[in-house]
Amino acid sequence: MSEIFTSTAALALKETLEDIDTDEHGSEGSKAVFPKWMTVKPMSDNYIEFYEVAGSGLAGEKPEGESIPVGTIYEGPPTRFNARTYGQRMIVSDEALEDLKYDKVVMAAKRNNRSLWKLADFDATLVLVRATSSSYVGADGQPLASTSHTLPGGGTYSNMLATAMSPSKAALVIATAQLMQQVGHDGLIDGVEPKKAVFPVQQWGVWREVLGSSFDPTPGAFNAINVVNRDLNITPVPVKYWTNTTTNWALITDADLGLMWFWRRKPKSNTWVTEDKTMMNYAITARWSRGWVNPRSILFSNA
Repeated sequence: MSEIFTSTAALALKETLEDIDTDEHGSEGSKAVFPKWMTVKPMSDNYIEFYEVAGSGLAGEKPEGESIPVGTIYEGPPTRFNARTYGQRMIVSDEALEDLKYDKVVMAAKRNNRSLWKLADFDATLVLVRATSSSYVGADGQPLASTSHTLPGGGTYSNMLATAMSPSKAALVIATAQLMQQVGHDGLIDGVEPKKAVFPVQQWGVWREVLGSSFDPTPGAFNAINVVNRDLNITPVPVKYWTNTTTNWALITDADLGLMWFWRRKPKSNTWVTEDKTMMNYAITARWSRGWVNPRSILFSNA
């Protein structure tokens, strides 16, 4: 909560003041980064659940006169998304509203809106920041990026690049081959395709070269065709809030129920007066949940 009185913004009372240098404001929702790499959906209740089911493996040979082999369905863990409420309030005195020379000193509604949308982006990015942390796990007891994700019928699979590599054509060729052999819920090879690359902004130049060059950007191979550019359709998404690393990156795949953001209630503003103190209150709140169900939706390079 912030409070604005004439004493806390005294300089804005001066007639000699020419202008105010302050944060830029605008349509903050349109500037948000997380919708570019997360699937954004509405949330119909205060919590929703997803359930993993696997089966039934490979069909078998039926010898003449024998019964048809019986398949098996396996139950996996459920995933729950709980809506959480976030908000901010600014209190402005009547005197401040009357006396401040520049409206941009207050701009309470815009400042609140900016703060909440910034929080949404930071909260979404925590999914990437904590991707390999065992303190933040999914339904299978593993973090988002792990070599030991469990299968309902037994066994494990990985959604980490087998050997961590810096972004390059070679890294994407290896990563794509690994994704082509990704297993489904029953442990059989299904395969998924890379659709987006998410990375810290320090990597933007190399990703532009790797994804945008018609010819191989690898030194000594400039006359070769860049198969990444020709055969893959990967959208680069620099995430400016991913600041705990400059070397990690990830591919977002076309697997269902991947990284998701659920709005229980989009940002909503309220304004009211505290009568006994003649204070104006400006508030904004929102409710959301974010996370993942299917780790196959990402291939992480912990470089």
